[in-house]
Formats: sequence, structure tokens, C-alpha cells
Amino acid sequence: MKRPQLEEGYPLIDCRHFDETTVNLFLLPGPHPYRETEEFLLDCEMRADELPRYLRRALLEFQVYSNPEGILLLRGLPVDPGLYHTRTPALAQRSEEKTTFVSERCLAMIGSRLGHLVSYIQEKNGDLFQNLVPTPGCEEVQSSEGSRTRLQFHRETVFHPYPPEFLLLFCLRPDHDRQAETTYASISHALPLLSDRERELLFEPLYRTGIDYSFGNLQTLTNGPILPVLYGRQEDPFLNYDEDLMVGLTPEAGLALEALKEAINAVYRGIKLETGDLLCIDNRRTVHGRTAFTPRYDGFDRWIQRSFVVRDLGLSAVDRYPGERIIRTAFTIDQPALN
Repeated sequence: MKRPQLEEGYPLIDCRHFDETTVNLFLLPGPHPYRETEEFLLDCEMRADELPRYLRRALLEFQVYSNPEGILLLRGLPVDPGLYHTRTPALAQRSEEKTTFVSERCLAMIGSRLGHLVSYIQEKNGDLFQNLVPTPGCEEVQSSEGSRTRLQFHRETVFHPYPPEFLLLFCLRPDHDRQAETTYASISHALPLLSDRERELLFEPLYRTGIDYSFGNLQTLTNGPILPVLYGRQEDPFLNYDEDLMVGLTPEAGLALEALKEAINAVYRGIKLETGDLLCIDNRRTVHGRTAFTPRYDGFDRWIQRSFVVRDLGLSAVDRYPGERIIRTAFTIDQPALN
């Protein structure tokens, strides 16, 4: 059985040598992902049952056990025919030129082995497959539309009552100059750098986070919930963290948060995603970000598609319409909450 290989320190599955039958699982047409969403997802889950056993085993192990890095990279998955000539969308919206759905099928098939795809109504109009592209005027913004500034480390939607357990990033096109690295840091590596007292404080609900910019928050306001930063098992915890939008509620808690920031900066690693790479991130254990890069706005800038995965759809059922995957939790973001 082929197990994930460690390449430059991260677990990797090389998919570049799939046989024709496996490649066709991704390439052969099926239901439309945006018009027949549920049929598309069910079709993809059935196709995923026919993926090579070693790949299904690796994804199952990642879902159940994760790994010390908190990521799994699938390198060289099939891509859409004609992608080389398809222009990157000018804005973070559906591409009008991309008329095949191989990348969406990759996300849905791989995601189905980790759980169930969901989306959030505030993110890209609730699309399950979201285009992340540099956007003019947003170069310095702390969001997926930024480019010329570092995207700071964060757990995806740390403020949300139903955050994804896994984040999937599929690279359709890297940036022109290969500057952009997707950065990540696992709590498994950061934890040993913290003192006992710092760990103790980080397990306490002494931290308030803000609502993400992409959810409509236009200021860095600590208007989200109060949370512990670490939770779960003391020796192998899960992580709530947002470098940009989280603050400690006491001076000592603030110092512990700063110590975690320094630990993350000491252990983080980066991956330069190439076309056909799909990065799976364990959103409970690993924070992620992105280095700065320079867009050209010439129609061929960096293009990533993103999907979110939860293991239990039932948890968010109260905030979803029957038969759909869009989580519609509403947030009050116009005023900061009082401590």
C-alpha cells in the first residue's frame, strides 16, 4: 500500500500517475455542480468509492487521526481540459469561461472522503466551490482577495458556531512569479514551545475573536464570541486562533496569546501550490495563511478554488434550509461586543 510520503516535511500523495480508469473518474461529465448541486455531490461520492485503495486509505486516516502537520497534499490531480487558456476570473465569483467542472469534481470527490461539503451564505454567495483570486483594490486586505500583504495565520471561521473541520484548496493556477506560499502551522509543533502557565491560560475562555472581513466586518473589531484558544486533550489539543482578530481579555492572557504567536512564527512551513495540487487542511489543528505576491491583473493571475468540509451535517441543520448545504447563521457586526 502506498502511504503519504514526506516531501520537504509535509505528507504528500502523488496522483500524477493515475491510470486511465482513475483519471476518467474526474474527467467524465456528470451533473452540473451549480444547477444540480445535490446530484453532483452524490455522483462525486459514488465516483470516490472507485478511487485507488491507497488514496482512500490515506484520506480515511487523515480524517480519523489527522497527522502532526495537520495537512495532506494531493499532488497532480487531473485538471479541466483547456484550463491553460481559461482566464482567471476578474473577481472572486464564478468563472464564465470555465465550462467544465473537473476541479469542482476533485474537491467534491476528495471532500466526500473527509465528510460533507458545506458553505456559508456570507462567503461568495454561498457557493460550495469558491474562487479565490487577487482583486483590484483589495491588495492590502486581510482576506482571500488580498495579495501584496501577508495573509495572517488563522483557523477558518474561528468565530462561527459551525466551523469547517477541513479546508480544501485546489490550485488551478499559481501566481506568475511563483511568489505565493500557502503557509501553515500545526499546534502539534507549536505546543512544545509554550510554558505550562501559557498552556493553562490558553485553555481558559479568556479570548475574544472578531467576525471575519468576508462576513461583512469592515473593521478589526473584537465583536465575536469569547473562546479558549486551546481545547480538547491537554497533551494533544485542538486550536482556535486568529492572528488578526483575536485578543486576550486580561494582560496575562494577552501575553500567552503573544507567546503562541511567536511559537507559530517559529514552526510554520510553506507550500507553493502548482496546478492540480489539492491541499487538505485539518482546521481543528492547523492554522494557515499566505505569503505576499504581486498580481498582474492580466487574466492569468493566481487562481485557487476552496471548499469547506464538516463531518456532521446535523450540527448545522437549524441554520440550513432542508436539502441544501448553505449555512445561514446570522451575525451582528455593526457594533463591537462589550467585554
